[in-house]
This record gives sequence, structure tokens and C-alpha cells, in this order.
Amino acid sequence: MSKKGVSSSRAHNLAFAQGEFGLTYFEDGLLPALFMVGLLISSPIFAEAVKHANAFRMLGTGMGVWALAVVACGAAPNFGCLLAARAFVGVGEASFVALAAPFIDDFAPPAAKARWFAAFYLCIPVGFAAGYIFGGVVSSFTSWRWAFVAEGLVMLPFIAFALTAQPLSLRGSKPAGRVHHHHSRRGLRAVLREFAADVATVGRQRVWVAVCAAYTAYVAVLGVLAYWGPQAGRALFFGPGSDGEGAGSAANADLVFGGVTVLTGVVGSVAGGVALDRMGSTLRNANLLCAGSNLVGLVLLLIAFNASRSFAAFMGMFAVGQLVIFLLQAPVAAVGMWCVPPELRPLGASLMTVSIHLLGDVPSPPLVGALQSRLAAGKTPHDAAQQWRTSLSICSLLLALSGALFAVAAWLSVPGTDYRGRGESAGEGGGKEVGVGAALAADGPDGEGGTDVRPLLAEEGGARTSSSDVSSS
Repeated sequence: MSKKGVSSSRAHNLAFAQGEFGLTYFEDGLLPALFMVGLLISSPIFAEAVKHANAFRMLGTGMGVWALAVVACGAAPNFGCLLAARAFVGVGEASFVALAAPFIDDFAPPAAKARWFAAFYLCIPVGFAAGYIFGGVVSSFTSWRWAFVAEGLVMLPFIAFALTAQPLSLRGSKPAGRVHHHHSRRGLRAVLREFAADVATVGRQRVWVAVCAAYTAYVAVLGVLAYWGPQAGRALFFGPGSDGEGAGSAANADLVFGGVTVLTGVVGSVAGGVALDRMGSTLRNANLLCAGSNLVGLVLLLIAFNASRSFAAFMGMFAVGQLVIFLLQAPVAAVGMWCVPPELRPLGASLMTVSIHLLGDVPSPPLVGALQSRLAAGKTPHDAAQQWRTSLSICSLLLALSGALFAVAAWLSVPGTDYRGRGESAGEGGGKEVGVGAALAADGPDGEGGTDVRPLLAEEGGARTSSSDVSSS
């Protein structure tokens, strides 16, 4: 089961914990908040640490922390212990956030790399569905606590493998057994200075900055659709004075929204990866695909929110809109790996994760909720429900901003912004170590490179070139 799947299972079973511990809604809301705190603080720490420790071993360590914390959730005797365990679940999951995508970038077949990213990210919608099913089955015949314990125990073979097998090394990560002595003697101030310098290096990558801002706006919309979408659908089509089909259908609105999200997430993620591989995996193509996905999806969602007069019509158009915007999942993950120096890919991924949550899907639901309350104030129940069309439409306009920023990122994707063909020191001014792909990028017909040519160019001038070091653009 994917990490998102077990996250969903935990969300399902924490509902049972709420009843057992007698939690208020505020206390219940602290559980995901503390998870997010652990995730966002720890992700950059894992990302920076891989410069001095083997990334594969750190991934195993992170999985171990995650498994222990999940089991601790199941064994928690009180709310305080449960809250602390949830924070450490976020700490463990941070290792995946920082390290999973760089491993895919290094070891996936070059001609199918975007599809590998798609396979990884489709675990999000599949995992949500699988998690709810798993949590529901376990909780139907035993305590919710055993669902947590089972999730932790099932990870033990993977943890053992990551900690004992011959370790893989990321570009820019310290190989196993090679820890320089002066690193162990450095003080906290030196470590923080190096971290600040690395953050500044990532921040100087203009493509990364544009993509990070674009992705944050996109995730803000996803957060609103996930949180308010079902309630808006019930209010519009099954609320007072609506033309809905009755209470029974209203009760199934959440199930319909969930099913549509899973289906469109799977199909959209895979289709986006396949499309990028076929277009040619260049930075420019990836950003243009993301821009087009956002802008076309925006039009479809606006039609769904403003022109639909039945729940079936609304969900049909909404599903097509979601499918289109999910096309960017694989391309945006790929761009995040390719537009920063190789040794800073984990940090780039982590900083982007911090941005999309702190500025994206964490603040957007309450802000849209406040907007809806203001629009609905003083209106009849029917007219108040219809204000959801306006609220969701206004929020969806962030997709226009996101699409524009991805277009800017495509414009900025000039020769030299794709680090796949560079040596590890390229980001620090050593730009003379350039591989086959970077040379092709300079000569490409579109100014940034053509289709993926790495499988055809394994050598240059008789010297072997690693597939992970040669650019496809």
C-alpha cells in the first residue's frame, strides 16, 4: 500500500480515535496539523543531510521512524501521545518527500522517466481509495488500533532491505561509508550557513522559482476542491429549493466525488507522463504541458460550476476538468528534478513541498470558506447555496495564474537551465562540465532541445557517459 494509502487509512481510523478519546473538533484538527508540522520541518533536514550521508540508508531510517510512529498511534494511551506520534509520522514521511523523486530521476529508464514519475504520483489517488477500504475492513471486526499496527508491521521487510542491502547512491549524495572527518566536527553554525547557501542556490534557479509558484497556486485549488467540493455539490443540487434527487443521492455525494477523484487522478497522472515522454522530455515541453493543462482545465471547471443544472451534468464536466488538470502531476515532478543542480534535487523538492502546503492547500480552504460565508450572508438558503458557484469559480481562477507562471517557466527554459547534462558542481559556477544532452540542448531546433536521445548516445568521443548524467533535452 502506498504511503498516501496508509495516510488515508489513518485518517479513516482517527475518526474512531476521536470517539474513544472524546476529542473536540479543535483537538481532532490538531492531528493533521501536527503531522504537517513534522513533515514540513523534517523534509528540508533530510534533503540537506543526504549531502553527507547515503540517501538509501536515510530512506530506510525514515521508513523506520514512520513505522514506529504509526504503531505508536495504535498504542497511544491518551490524546497527548497520539498527537506526538502523529508528528513523528510526518517526520518519517518527510524522507519520501525529499528522496523518492530523486531516486526515480536517477534510476528510471531515460525514455520512460515521465511515466515512472506518473506511476509514483498515481499512488496518491489509488492510495486514498485503498486506505479507506483497508481502514473500513479492519475497523469492522476489530479495534481501530490494529489498523495502525498492521500498517507499521507491513513495512518491516522494506525497512530491513533499505538498511541492509547494497545501498544505491544519488548524484550529489555521499556514498555509503564515505563520511569526511571534517563534516563530523563542524558546528551548528557552519551547518546552518551551508543550508542557507544551498537554499539561496535553489532560489536563484529562475525556472524552479516560477514552477514552485505555479504549483503552489495549483495545489491551493486542489485543496479547495477536495475540502469543499462535496459540500458544494450537496448544497447546489440536494439543498433547499434545489432540483436534486433527494436525500439518498445527497448522502452519496461524498462517495461520487471520491470515486471521480481516484479515477481522474489515475488516468490523468498516467496520461500526463505518457504525453511528456512522447513529446520529448525537455523542460520547455514539460512546462508547456503544465500550462496547457491548467488553462484548459480552468475552462472546463468554470463550465461545471456555472452552467450545470443537474448533479450528473455537474459531475460529468467536473470529472473532465479534474482529469485535465491532473495531467501535470508527472511533468511538474520531472521539472522539479531537472531545473536545479543534481546535489540539490532533494532540497528543491522539499522546499517546493513546504511552499505548496504552507501557501497552498493549508490556507486556501479556510479562505474560500470565509468567502462563501460572506457571499451567502443575508440570503435565502437556496440563494446562499448558489453562491458556491461563485466561490469555487473565484478560487479556480488561480489555475489561470498557475498556467501563466508555467508559461513563464517555459519561456525561461533556455539552454543552461536543464541540469541533467551537467556535473555536480555545475550549480556552483563550474559550468564547464557539460554532457552530451547539454550540447544537444544548445543546438536543438527549439532552442532548448528535442526528444529524448539518451538511449542512442551512450558515448561521446570514446568516453562512456552515464545515462543519469546525460540530458534528454
